[in-house]
Amino acid sequence: MIRFVYTKNDTLFFVLNHPCAKMEFNYKRNLIKSLLKEVHTHFPECACLHVKEVQAFVTNQKSEEEALIVSANSEIFYAEQATGSFETLCEDEKLRSLFEAIKETIAKNRTC
Repeated sequence: MIRFVYTKNDTLFFVLNHPCAKMEFNYKRNLIKSLLKEVHTHFPECACLHVKEVQAFVTNQKSEEEALIVSANSEIFYAEQATGSFETLCEDEKLRSLFEAIKETIAKNRTC
């Protein structure tokens, strides 16, 4: 649900990937703010984390990692079901040659 988190101008931003996650985040915002205050009191070495506000927004852009996964999975993963056994009844030579090229492509991709 949380894609990433960053700080800017004393605000901690949560970037979420679904609107329902933002609704849930809004219910928990005060809890997050109080926990951040507790961090400052119990862990003085975290003093560099100056956060006064907590915000969240939803993005629909895919991250680079997700884009790579989608492109890797976009290959054909099923066997060709067409047999390429159809008659070319076209009288135009250009169309006939296109149909013959389609037949050859189907025959090459057929694994059975």
